[in-house]
Amino acid sequence: MAYIQNDRRKFLQLGATGVAAAFLGAVPKISFAQSAPLIDKGIIVNEDEGIHILTRRKVPITVKISKARHGVDNISFCTEDMIPGRKMRIHKHLNNDELIFIHKGEGLLTLNEDSITVKAGTVAFVPRGSWHGLDNTGTENLLMVFQYSPAGFEEYFIENGTPVGMPTKVRTEEEYAITEKKYGMVYKDKQR
Repeated sequence: MAYIQNDRRKFLQLGATGVAAAFLGAVPKISFAQSAPLIDKGIIVNEDEGIHILTRRKVPITVKISKARHGVDNISFCTEDMIPGRKMRIHKHLNNDELIFIHKGEGLLTLNEDSITVKAGTVAFVPRGSWHGLDNTGTENLLMVFQYSPAGFEEYFIENGTPVGMPTKVRTEEEYAITEKKYGMVYKDKQR
């Protein structure tokens, strides 16, 4: 991952007081510790990098670009590797649009009342508030690449999941319900 903090831009964002102080020879103390990084030159996340998580159903998800980690407000980027037979529960996001790209494999995508066969190369735009789910109906893993706009929903996976290689995080149904409400996640079927 590479990002650049632009001290000059942050200084100018302090407003006229900071600029006036600079002209008078006084240099204000600037703290960047609590601000998100400013992205000037982009972000590179290599193949093996990202936050590798197992969901509560033991599905591997990798968060590649996140709002909290990278300071990108408009979009996040994740991958999910679904084994044959895996069924993603039908759900909707109240606060985020989702863009799904099927990188490998084939399956059946539910989008509201429609069921659509998808395969490598398929792209689906899922507006916020739309019911959707994905079943791997193929004989190989289905690799789904997806992003949320605005960024932020990816934190749902981080809060509820367990980092790969760590002991499984144990959470109560009440704790899951709190994060579902926090991130605007609604399941069509209440069974976990």
